[in-house]
Amino acid sequence: MEAINARATKPTCVFTRDPLGWYVWSRVLFQILAGILFRVHVIGRENIPTGNYIVVANHLSWIDPFLLMVTLPAQPRLYFIGAQQAVNRGWKAWLMKKFDVLIPFERGAQWVGKDVFAKPLQVLAEGAALGLFPEGNLGAREGALQPLRSGIGHLARRAAYPILPVALCGVQELYLGKPITVIIGKSFRVQVAGLTHHAATNAAVTQVARALCAILPEYVEPHPRFKPMRFLTNLLG
Repeated sequence: MEAINARATKPTCVFTRDPLGWYVWSRVLFQILAGILFRVHVIGRENIPTGNYIVVANHLSWIDPFLLMVTLPAQPRLYFIGAQQAVNRGWKAWLMKKFDVLIPFERGAQWVGKDVFAKPLQVLAEGAALGLFPEGNLGAREGALQPLRSGIGHLARRAAYPILPVALCGVQELYLGKPITVIIGKSFRVQVAGLTHHAATNAAVTQVARALCAILPEYVEPHPRFKPMRFLTNLLG
């Protein structure tokens, strides 16, 4: 595993900005809104490691990154890797720029000769946390995990930081009062010593997938008599 030495390279720009800026205030706002709109239950807060880490979670809804923001501590602050195409115009672009939480990548780009992981690794080296949805796209149903993209294997292999698995349950359909459960698993480091580049990447992907599957429970959708404000499902879709 290639550890990232923060002292070895002088950063070209700083990502970990003043913690009392937009990130903290927006996080407080999201906490208030989540408490009003949903019934959020968090399991496993004691598993959050000290220092910085890489968060991996299943992905079912627009609300997923906001749930991670309000569930995890304000420090180290959290950045996400996300597709530039999803937020490259209009109010979404303004929102991401204002909250300063997104490290964009170009979906479908050819990365031969480029280091797509330079900014994510720099964020970690500067003391922040990094969030990824390694499935790459929204999942098809609750309680199931799609095959993970190889990117998480490359990143985990190159960054010597704990991986924190998080399962999000009850987020595919949203309405007022919807029960949502956030399950935080135990952090771990991928074990790839002695493997070739390709084998190490595949092993890292497998270990991350197993960690997520281990905490992702079977899901039974509640069937309340009324589902007020069902428009929340596609609010930011």
